[in-house]
Amino acid sequence: MRLFNPYLYEKIHLLCVFFLTLIYYIRINRSYLSSYKLLARPQRHHLLLFSYVVAFIIVVGLRPVSFVFGDTVNYARIYEGMYGAPITVVGSEDSLFYLIMYYCAQSLDVRWFFLIIEFLYIIPIVLSCYRFLTNNYDIGILMCFAALSFYSYSVNGIRNGAACSIVMLAMSFLIGEKKEYKLLCIILSFIAIFFHRSAALPVLCMFVAFLIKSPKIMFYFWFLSIVLSLIAGDLISSFFANLGVDERLTEYIESDEYSDLFSYTGFRWDFLLYSSAPVLLGYFFIFKKRVFDRTYLFLLGTYIYANSFWIMVIRSDFSNRFAYLSWFLYPIIIAYPILKLNIWPKTQPRKTANIMVAHLAFTMFMALIYW
Repeated sequence: MRLFNPYLYEKIHLLCVFFLTLIYYIRINRSYLSSYKLLARPQRHHLLLFSYVVAFIIVVGLRPVSFVFGDTVNYARIYEGMYGAPITVVGSEDSLFYLIMYYCAQSLDVRWFFLIIEFLYIIPIVLSCYRFLTNNYDIGILMCFAALSFYSYSVNGIRNGAACSIVMLAMSFLIGEKKEYKLLCIILSFIAIFFHRSAALPVLCMFVAFLIKSPKIMFYFWFLSIVLSLIAGDLISSFFANLGVDERLTEYIESDEYSDLFSYTGFRWDFLLYSSAPVLLGYFFIFKKRVFDRTYLFLLGTYIYANSFWIMVIRSDFSNRFAYLSWFLYPIIIAYPILKLNIWPKTQPRKTANIMVAHLAFTMFMALIYW
């Protein structure tokens, strides 16, 4: 049974997020007059927001099988082919995802499978926001829902989306002081990689950022990646494509099958501009505001190293799939300093509210362009 026309799902989602953001914008501006009151905000029951989180999981998870939702149709076809088939149909690639698919296919309608994957996509995001942002985790969740790539990876690149959400949760345990948290991080990292092998890149970048804490190194690395991409981008893309580490990597770099999805190919200055916002804000917070928060440096470093890899292969068609391996951290990196750190003692609530609106406005602007 269809609740909505498939073409309306994204529009309704953005409309709901718009009204939620408007409510938070008014509440923050009226209620919090200093950064201390914002950062020490007591935890409350956020009924409206969490009602929407639950509604999103159920409605989008139980969506109809339609080409409007991208790869949903392809996954449904694979799912139907697994009914009654021997378990040998599950290969070694992304084995955990396909094992879940296989066992669900034996007894459940495909929409229940999509509901399970939706749960695996959303819940790690919610838990990550809670662990990273403490008193303001609800605002972090709302910013994640307002992110440019959020909706697309809830219905289209579902393997990649769920895997990256699990990586985000793993990151929240790596910075914990308890040894068992480190073990949990490793376990979650393996789960993410077996869900989608591309998750190996942000996992690798996560450990690099954890070990190399110098902010200068991460910024130099990011700028160097731009220079290398401009000078020898095609050569670098060919090098990674010929490594043979992952067939999907070669396919994304060399294929022009999806070039019609983009306005043009080549060096994507528009994508780079979007990606640069967390980096430029990070530079401002670290070197201008003298913010040296261990968790923030870790989050920003992971984003920068993963984003640098994408910049080096930016000319490849379908490079947005590479971009998401850093973009999934975009909202949490924007949210963390403004919701956890005392940056603007007298004006932080107002600036936080404005950043929330700007973050959503860009997503809505891009959606309007492609509608």
